[in-house]
Amino acid sequence: MLKIAYGEASFDNLRNRGDLYIDKTSFIPLLENHTKFFFIRPRRFGKSLWISVLHAYYDTNKTNIFDKLFGGLYIQKNPTNYKNSYLVLRFDFSGLNTENEFSLKNDFTFRVRRQVISFFRYYKNYFSNSFLENIEKQFENLSTSQLISRVKEEANLIQKKVYVLIDEYDHYANKLASEGRESFVKNIVSKTGFVREFYEQMKIASGEGVFERFFITGVSPIMLDELASGFNILSDMTTDSRFNEMIGFTIEEVQWLLDMVSEERYTQKTKEEVLKDLIYYYNGYCFSNGAKTRLFNSDMVLYFMEKFSGIGYPSDLLDENVKTDYVKLRGLIVGASGKAKLQSIIEEVNLNDTLIVSLTKRFNFTQRFGDNELKSLLFYLGLLTFSNKSERFKIPNQIIQTLYWEYLRKFLEESLTIEFDMRLLSKALYEMAEVGKVDSLKELAVDFFQEKLSGYDFSGLTEKHVKFIFVSYFTLSKLYNIISERELPGKKRIDLLFEAHPAFYEYVLYNFVVEFKYIRKKDTEEEANQKRKDAINQAREYYEIYKRDFKQFGRELRSLALIVSHSREVELIEVCGFDVF
Repeated sequence: MLKIAYGEASFDNLRNRGDLYIDKTSFIPLLENHTKFFFIRPRRFGKSLWISVLHAYYDTNKTNIFDKLFGGLYIQKNPTNYKNSYLVLRFDFSGLNTENEFSLKNDFTFRVRRQVISFFRYYKNYFSNSFLENIEKQFENLSTSQLISRVKEEANLIQKKVYVLIDEYDHYANKLASEGRESFVKNIVSKTGFVREFYEQMKIASGEGVFERFFITGVSPIMLDELASGFNILSDMTTDSRFNEMIGFTIEEVQWLLDMVSEERYTQKTKEEVLKDLIYYYNGYCFSNGAKTRLFNSDMVLYFMEKFSGIGYPSDLLDENVKTDYVKLRGLIVGASGKAKLQSIIEEVNLNDTLIVSLTKRFNFTQRFGDNELKSLLFYLGLLTFSNKSERFKIPNQIIQTLYWEYLRKFLEESLTIEFDMRLLSKALYEMAEVGKVDSLKELAVDFFQEKLSGYDFSGLTEKHVKFIFVSYFTLSKLYNIISERELPGKKRIDLLFEAHPAFYEYVLYNFVVEFKYIRKKDTEEEANQKRKDAINQAREYYEIYKRDFKQFGRELRSLALIVSHSREVELIEVCGFDVF
């Protein structure tokens, strides 16, 4: 079993325990070309671990353990002149109390105070005992800007340079925006705001040459415009193609991980087949229009690998902790734009597969985010990524696609007060999985379109629209991976594929190809009949192609035609594989 410390953000701990670490230290020399580095990535992408790597590399107190920490890594054999040459001042602004401005200021000040105290204690060999005694007596009465000023003054006296690392710089601003409290953010970063004062003092220390380097990271540039007003010395390298692969895993790195797994885990699927699954579920991120390499979300891959190397495929392909983070992101999007706007964009990206976006680099809180700002925010949060075409963005992978369907389901639940019938869903799926019957699936479809969506306006909907509304129902299931628009040879696509989740191969004995057609109000009787014929023919054709070209891993394959009309009538036609009945 691989020694994966899933969720561990301490580089020192990983290396001291001999846990797995994917070497990214080759980016350190390149990073040094920019002294004030601003770099954001989606949640759970390894930002905090990278901060820890930089801390370990530049910390002057870790000179004696450099080889222990970096042994066998690129940077040990190719060190830079700045190795172990800084006093490192590190901040993490996650989890601050945002109940009101007073509580946030107190918590922010406490966090800065605690880190500055730790800084002086950690580097006590550089400072006199009398200074340390005096400064600890004064700490409670110093503001954040005064605390930073003291660090600057004392580091200057001993002629040492400071490297400032700031993690989750935007965490509290994101939380406030998700709650619709944008004016609160304006207050704290205004000319008299305590956050503005903190960063202005950082800028002064930088201008005097004491705070020589900065690395600031978070999940969005939502506060960058306000931050830059008092701290306009940053180089925003977020979409610079040279740093596209600095955080996140490449295919080669994931292949290396799979090579480390015991061969006994490849009894159901080969290593190459598992890699294809990982590409489909977790790959696809690209953070620069000029980059050619697509990346895996590192945290998602490590979650999978920790489970897979120990017990096989995890029943949940997305860790619940990560899913919770993305639910919070939904709150941020809604808070910044409103539910209706998010709903509109979910529909647009599902209908068109891509979105046209002129990427917004800086946001402000003078008004609610417009269409382009919201779509840009989706990119920064990891819900969209660069496609192969300029200013066109797409959903990166199946996991994020499923999250969009879940957002849509939540919208249906909250806005239309739809209560999804788990009893009927479970019955339908277990009948499909265990005995290959679809009677309850039809019952579910009839109930959904005729009862659940009775107040939903179908008049202007397209076929694709109706389909992904239906698909949102199945995000409540784990037995099947529901795949929309599954590509087949010859540029053909299966409308819906119910593919057994590998963790449930013991229970799921049937896969299903489903061809979906929607008969609109304006369709003539002849057009409606043609759609029925097309659905049956495509269900038959795609059944043959999928059975011929894709492994079923012991499952039987069946195909259906599902036809829904504007009047909410539902037809479910058994096409192939049902001759046993």
